[in-house]
Amino acid sequence: MSAPEKPMLATFETMFENTPLILERASDYWESGRVGDIQEIAPHLFHTQISGSSDDAYDVDIRLNHTDAKDTSNPIRIQSAACTCPYERTPYCKHIGAMLYELRQRLMPSSTTQRRDNGNHDSSSESSSITLPHTVLHRIQEELAARPEQLDGTLLFLWSPHLQTVARTFTSDTDDEQPLISPVEVQHLFLDSIDQYYGRLPHHQEPAVNDSGNAADCRELIETVQAVAMNAFQSTDYEHACINLRLCVHAVCTYLHTIEADLAPLFALLDGLVMRIRCYMENVAAFADPATAGKALTCIVEAAHDVDLRHGDPLNSMLLVSSALSFARYDGTRLWAYDVVEHEMSRNLEEGDETSSADSASRQTDAHTDGDIANAAANDALDDAELHDEIIRTFTQIIAYDLYTLSHDDDGRNRLLNDNPDSSTLMIMRAVSLIQDGHFQAALMTAQRFLDMSSNEQEADLEANHNGVLHGLLPHGWHTLMEACAEGLNDVTMLASIYRYYIVSCNDQSDARYVSVLRNLLRMYGGLSLEEWGQVARNLARDCARNILDRIKYQPEMTTFGGTQRHSSWRNPAYEKLIIDERLSDAALTYCSTITYPPLPLLRTIAIDHPDSAKTIILNAMPRGTMGPAVFKYSAASPSGDALPARRSTYQQIAKQLRRYSSVFGPEETRTLAHDIVSRYPNRTALREELAFAL
Repeated sequence: MSAPEKPMLATFETMFENTPLILERASDYWESGRVGDIQEIAPHLFHTQISGSSDDAYDVDIRLNHTDAKDTSNPIRIQSAACTCPYERTPYCKHIGAMLYELRQRLMPSSTTQRRDNGNHDSSSESSSITLPHTVLHRIQEELAARPEQLDGTLLFLWSPHLQTVARTFTSDTDDEQPLISPVEVQHLFLDSIDQYYGRLPHHQEPAVNDSGNAADCRELIETVQAVAMNAFQSTDYEHACINLRLCVHAVCTYLHTIEADLAPLFALLDGLVMRIRCYMENVAAFADPATAGKALTCIVEAAHDVDLRHGDPLNSMLLVSSALSFARYDGTRLWAYDVVEHEMSRNLEEGDETSSADSASRQTDAHTDGDIANAAANDALDDAELHDEIIRTFTQIIAYDLYTLSHDDDGRNRLLNDNPDSSTLMIMRAVSLIQDGHFQAALMTAQRFLDMSSNEQEADLEANHNGVLHGLLPHGWHTLMEACAEGLNDVTMLASIYRYYIVSCNDQSDARYVSVLRNLLRMYGGLSLEEWGQVARNLARDCARNILDRIKYQPEMTTFGGTQRHSSWRNPAYEKLIIDERLSDAALTYCSTITYPPLPLLRTIAIDHPDSAKTIILNAMPRGTMGPAVFKYSAASPSGDALPARRSTYQQIAKQLRRYSSVFGPEETRTLAHDIVSRYPNRTALREELAFAL
């Protein structure tokens, strides 16, 4: 297990994602000139003194991996940071943050235009020289630079020079080439292996079971396929070798549907076989004459169209089809590549909807039987079929894109993009290629146009997040691409707009951090004062409130359970954080009317201007019958209503609410409330025991 990478100096703000107020104070310290002279007391080890809030001064030491900001392939990273202040609640204090601001200004002057001039900013005079931290863009560019699917700097998605390297290992020593097994003999070998498998079973009926309870393995079947495939991979009789490889694919698919052994080894065999066939086709394209190459490719495409493979494992089916990309790089065989890929496009894209509908209807008819269980199984089968069809369509588009790229056919690629403007995969590939080339404005326009065409931005983002082109790097789908482009363009306004979208549409706790990210962006690079940020925050809170109303109107209140955290379609963690950080008491009161059981920070915020409302929320969570007349004005519970159930769990619930009450209003008020509850039930010793902490 590798250790996580150290944070980069250019984006050190990520160290304070969970403590935005600490970063805010760090910024104030830096801007007000509290950071003393920085000295490099050892190679890459920096020391300074920072004036505290009183007359104290604290020593801060920060070690970096290097100090060459021009080395873009090796960004400056923070190896360690330490401060002599007594603050221990979080790993990094405001003094460390202040020194990091100063270090970044000193070592990376182009990374920020913020000036320490007693808080006076002239953003208009500096906007042309702003260089925003490339937090998202850097991760995407690192991924693209590391991808093997590159050819002379051109970004590809399925073809890779690595395929050629593997292919050469098959024929590295031509003296070891064995005579190719004839296709007729191959068929006999596969039939014999099946016969031998079933011949070992008692009475040729059920698979034998070994001592561990597993069905008889299929080791001999696998060894037969591997032997035939290896013989083919080392052959220069390309046409007949590909016939044998087609038979291998068909045999494995047949085994998967006819034997009852553990199928995991067979699936692994199929995956490895397909990838090695894909590599072998590099040799076919490079060394076979055009006529032989065409026949060989036809055999592999026939293997890809095996019914069991296409419907059961569409990804491997399309990887075999992608063998045609090997032929796109040579003038003599490029025609075969176009023929295969354009046929797939006609089959899977132009007629895809009708074919899929017909197939789905057929599968639904075949799967239909009486009973809810059978209907549920039929629906699952239809869902799987739709997923398989989507995989085939997606990879057909990727293969076509790579074909035109490898062939330097800009007209074909543009025609593909223009004919499929609603394809999320193609548009992402287009945007990613533009980002790789540094054309951020064009990539931004591509993303924006696609979102404008979409009926639902959030669904479009979700689809983009799971497209597989940039796995794990597009958490917000198209908006993440736009975020990367805004960083590349150093566009503070655009980036702030994207962060606002994340905050307003937030329904996941991980996105709550964008409140502090937006604040730091506008303070550090937008030149906003604290007072100006306060107005921006209030406007943003109103947008969040309107979005909550839309959610209530259009989205059902549905909950799911992921781990131990409860999620609701009406909750907005970023809005909650904004309310708490900015102490928006009115907004907190309105927001809490839409959710159940508000967390303590929200209750404390409500209590700033609406203490009675905060008390009502807490006391209404008490079990019915708890409240007495003295506190009735804060609670909907009737003082003369149902008696409190005499259960320990009920008393524990009262104690829990009293602890919440104490966290908001202090121990004195809580003691009064606890005495009132106990006096109402003077003979309940267990109740007094549970509330002893507050009495």
